[in-house]
Amino acid sequence: MQFYNRGVKAHLLAAQHLIDDDHFVFTNFCGVGPIDLVRLNIQSGKTELFDVKTDNDAHHRKRERTELQIKLGVKLIYVNLHKRTIRVEGRVEELRT
Repeated sequence: MQFYNRGVKAHLLAAQHLIDDDHFVFTNFCGVGPIDLVRLNIQSGKTELFDVKTDNDAHHRKRERTELQIKLGVKLIYVNLHKRTIRVEGRVEELRT
């Protein structure tokens, strides 16, 4: 699979993982910028900002956030396509299907 296809697939799987009955998930349709996904809680109005990264099969490689991402409070999501896992803030979970 080409690198750009892996990124798109990881992006869509992360959005699917974040969405539930209490949240809306909005995506960055341009594909560039410090934020890939915005999650909005319908009840409280609280927003969370995420940047999606594909994870390596052999080992997890932590990536650094940019200064702007740190200032905005962006969280990193790592998606491992082969192991079908997602890592959000250190918690590793199975991807829902």
